[in-house]
Amino acid sequence: MAGQQVEILREGQRAGVFRDFDPAVMVMAIRGSLDATIARASVDPTFDTAAAARELAAIFDRAIGKDT
Repeated sequence: MAGQQVEILREGQRAGVFRDFDPAVMVMAIRGSLDATIARASVDPTFDTAAAARELAAIFDRAIGKDT
């Protein structure tokens, strides 16, 4: 699974959509943040998963996107 995610990021880099970064490290960061979000939500009923999802999406959009 992680191999497929790495390849998706590499394809985006080759297409010029994503900036230069290590795709394997980025997949690790993305998956780690998702795991942490799930873990937090499982113990904190007040945790706003929708807000966390929006924030994480914005963070990773900025992290991988090319400067415009």
